[in-house]
Amino acid sequence: MKRGKFQPGLFQFVFDSSSLINIKNLSRMNILRARKSDILVPQKVAEELTYPRASQNDPLNRFVLHYPGVVTQFQSNEEIKYLEIRSQFGIHDGEAAAITIALKRQLPLVTDDQMALKKAKNHNISVLDSEGFLR
Repeated sequence: MKRGKFQPGLFQFVFDSSSLINIKNLSRMNILRARKSDILVPQKVAEELTYPRASQNDPLNRFVLHYPGVVTQFQSNEEIKYLEIRSQFGIHDGEAAAITIALKRQLPLVTDDQMALKKAKNHNISVLDSEGFLR
């Protein structure tokens, strides 16, 4: 089996960067690694976490590079919705991508960003914060 390839979990969660950063700051990366099959990271969020200046020693950078199976691209029916959500005030690329994927795939969103939380609830998306996911 190639490194980073694994079966998706039966119940997946879509993450934005705020929740992943908070999990890292709580020193709980072990839970992300153990539950990697439950985690979906939109490509735009992965890019935020692994930008060229990101340290090779950063735990989130290593997580994304070590487990590329957690990263997901937009499906064809998601791009237009992404652009619509991205155009809303206060929503950035990563949050818009995570909200779009959670909405279109009917998956819960894990976010600690208050604006993303509000927008997700407006779209009737189930939302957890990072602490909720860790429990």
